[in-house]
Amino acid sequence: MTDDERTNVIAVGLDGSPAATAALHWAAAEAGLRRVPLRLVHAREPDSRPEPEAMPPGPTGREIVDAARDDVLRRRPDLHVITDVIAGEPEEALLTVSAEARMLVLGSYGTRRLPSFFLGGVSLSTVARAEHPVVLVRAEEDPEAREAGTAHEPEQEEVHPHGPRVVVALGLDHDYANLLRFAFETAEVTGLPLHVVHAIRLPSHVYVPGGPVVPHIAVQYRKEVEGEVRELVRPWAERHPRVELRAALRLEGTAQAVVHEAEGSDLLVVGRCRKHRTALGPRIGPVAHAAVHHAACPVAVVPHD
Repeated sequence: MTDDERTNVIAVGLDGSPAATAALHWAAAEAGLRRVPLRLVHAREPDSRPEPEAMPPGPTGREIVDAARDDVLRRRPDLHVITDVIAGEPEEALLTVSAEARMLVLGSYGTRRLPSFFLGGVSLSTVARAEHPVVLVRAEEDPEAREAGTAHEPEQEEVHPHGPRVVVALGLDHDYANLLRFAFETAEVTGLPLHVVHAIRLPSHVYVPGGPVVPHIAVQYRKEVEGEVRELVRPWAERHPRVELRAALRLEGTAQAVVHEAEGSDLLVVGRCRKHRTALGPRIGPVAHAAVHHAACPVAVVPHD
């Protein structure tokens, strides 16, 4: 694999699970839209222990990536697919792969089990440490039905209030260039509207002391925040004039607002501040944490300064 291929690919971690299969299909579609190679990666620590006689051996790493490649090329014969089997500690392997790729895509189990991605044993530490965007895709009951457009049967009455779009959660307290670049590029390449959501809590000065909100002060405060959001987004909107841009301020907690706005969306983009570290090591922050665990759509976690 050339240097260009390494730095201009979409990589996906595979372990043979339903979640990894969902990640594979999402990554393949994205690679097709962006016209970049798709890198299929399996990593496993060498294990010299013999398999218990009662348990048949599982598929090898090479069998997993080869089966995934055949699956992708059946659907997308023009896609450039690279396969890679790495012997080593999975989390470190993923971090290396992420550094070499435009984005890394992993299967996610959301709230159905303890946070775990890739081989069932790599924690959110991978997302917290990666230098490039990591997209987490939930397992689907029938990935082929989704691709064929038949995943939702007519008798299903639940309708999401928002519809297809890319949602980006935006704050005002960091440098969000990486976040906005990723969100606008994704919206442009997919042809989807981009919905910017910013959560606010009214400050104390908009309330009567010990009483209710003063309406005209609250309206003025919202206008000021809206102006800040517009100014932050404006340069990116000018660079991507084909992107249909929408925005919303939500008067609620940030994590709650982001998960709510993501309902029915195609992708939720959230930031992860590189400087967010604790005594226990790097963390992804409360908003990204809530998105990863509770948003039903794929979630892209983008590092920023």
